Amino acid sequence: MHPPKVRILGELKAGTTQRHLIKLPGAALANDEPRPVISVAGAKPGPVLFVNAGVHGGEYPAVEAVIRLGKTLDPKKISGTVILMPVLNLPAFRTRTPFVCPIDNVNPNRVFPGDPRGSYSEQMTHACIKFVVHADAYVDLHGGDIPEALVPFVICRAGNDKVAKKSKAIAMAFGLPYVLTASKPVQPSKGHRAGAGGLSSYAAAADKGTPAILAEAGGAGQMQEEAVSLLVNGVVNVMRHLGMIEDAKFESHIANSETNSKAKATKTARSAVATTVLTKFDWLYTKSTGVWYPKVAPGDAVREGEKIGTVGDLFGDTLAEIVSPVNGVVLFLTISPSVLENGLLMGIGVE
Repeated sequence: MHPPKVRILGELKAGTTQRHLIKLPGAALANDEPRPVISVAGAKPGPVLFVNAGVHGGEYPAVEAVIRLGKTLDPKKISGTVILMPVLNLPAFRTRTPFVCPIDNVNPNRVFPGDPRGSYSEQMTHACIKFVVHADAYVDLHGGDIPEALVPFVICRAGNDKVAKKSKAIAMAFGLPYVLTASKPVQPSKGHRAGAGGLSSYAAAADKGTPAILAEAGGAGQMQEEAVSLLVNGVVNVMRHLGMIEDAKFESHIANSETNSKAKATKTARSAVATTVLTKFDWLYTKSTGVWYPKVAPGDAVREGEKIGTVGDLFGDTLAEIVSPVNGVVLFLTISPSVLENGLLMGIGVE
């Protein structure tokens, strides 16, 4: 069948871009505003790629990247179908809430694949998986949340099975400086109910048999154009890897697009990246509520035992010295000075 029938969207017409307003299934979501979804049904048969952003509502470059893809992808020059959801976690996006969904105070990216009878976030992630299972590949776009900065990187599931290998190939094709292969959740879900999954999006998708990655760029609650371009170009690289586009045709289209001001740099950005593969992700927390003074920045190399920051009190006295437990690279960093007990400070990737 070409194009494929995605049950939630209905029939798609080959060679067209369609805008949909979708009410996600789930009793807890019944009063939600509809979520915008864009389908780009290629003129020729090919894979189905599902791309979403806004699992965390304050990661704005990722949201803009999906919006921009919906405006720049030319269905007449695509083989296959791209399904785009700019924002999954609409309540957080509307209220500028970092990390969690304000309706149930749950981090949606810790409860995939969700539960149709669970909390709001569990029903929302379960609805998202309904798109994932229709896809041949899944890209979940993220970035540093409102109080975070990071160096661009991609996460996929580790392993030697067919889905893990395909996921890693997609991650390498995306074209960011670091690829992290994770064999377990990078942060265990705290207090999630049995049956809700307790996984990140890419891991839950892989468990469902869909090769998947989570790509991160940008942060600090800002709309950085460089980060938007990295994510747009990364999805294009994945489409190229999957055989959905041809270089000459797509470059010609993008060069004429008014919505991508950085288009001329696309080839340079794509060819300049040397990717480092990381196999471990250490997250550092503070034991004390206080003021956070980092001594490193995203992308910095750190050594085991190196002093990488301090936490102080409001008198200016040092409460704790933060020391790196590993040799690695700082992938993300909390930039907000105010931290709570057991608050997350940074994540270090290890080769």
